[in-house]
Amino acid sequence: MYTEKDNLAFIWEDFNGGARLLRVYSDMPGVSIPEEINGRKVVSIGAYCFSGANKTGYTETDIPCLNRLYEYCGNNVESVILPDTLEIIEDNAFYNCRKLVLLEAGAALRETGSGLFMNCTCFTKLYLRQKADMPGGLKQIVSRISSHLDVYFYDKEKIHAMLVFPEYTESYDEIAPAHIFGRNITGEGFRARQCFNGRVFDFKQYDKIFYKASAEESVSVIYKMALGRLIYPFMLEDMHRKQYEEYIKCHQEKIMGILAAERGLEALYFMCSNRYADANGIANAASKALQSGWSEGVASLLKWKHEFIKNAREKRYKF
Repeated sequence: MYTEKDNLAFIWEDFNGGARLLRVYSDMPGVSIPEEINGRKVVSIGAYCFSGANKTGYTETDIPCLNRLYEYCGNNVESVILPDTLEIIEDNAFYNCRKLVLLEAGAALRETGSGLFMNCTCFTKLYLRQKADMPGGLKQIVSRISSHLDVYFYDKEKIHAMLVFPEYTESYDEIAPAHIFGRNITGEGFRARQCFNGRVFDFKQYDKIFYKASAEESVSVIYKMALGRLIYPFMLEDMHRKQYEEYIKCHQEKIMGILAAERGLEALYFMCSNRYADANGIANAASKALQSGWSEGVASLLKWKHEFIKNAREKRYKF
């Protein structure tokens, strides 16, 4: 069936009393899928829905919106907001969406198909509209992607928890002559993806793996894992807070340089205001900002250096 709604068009079909979305048409790089189409709740994203492969059987003559909208698939896909009603994302739904950066979903998601994010090389941000200690679809999503992924839990537009799932790789070695294959996994990202109790994420288990991760992963890979837990300390126990703080302080010069290169102004302020960065770290970040022509960053860092470092010294020598 074909339906137009709110400057979007859809091909869909009946599915378990609701609607399965098969194809989307839009004129924007990002779309927000409605909760209902023709009075039916959108409960499933069909196989290859956003991929370049159109498997609906519909032809261009069947789609009256093509003079205004384009087929929202492949490299046209940059961000997708999925509705709270969605329960299933089927096989290869985002196959070859090479410019997909951001996906947003609700708590009802419970099933995802294989090949879901195949060749989605830019997909790095996942936003979940749910409480972080409640059942949701995070496990189903992270199990389908082995590359780096930043995850944000938010409620009423306020982020209250952040998680980082580093990249990991898998390989198989044949053990001759029995033709038995041994599985090799490289990277702490795999271990992070096991921190679940059913459909609920286990923050304590996640915090426990950091000690090993910090020993085996580079600073550039693992720093955001520590920083995210400190900025959004949801269910963060004091012993794990201290381990994150120690790591951040130990590597603060490099972390400040990375944040400056990424123009992460809020994270830089967090580092400075909490005294995780010293004068050398702030100077390093200011130098990186200056080299890249980021004037706002340079001005802010110099201001914070004067404000926080000076105040710390005054408190230290005040009798």
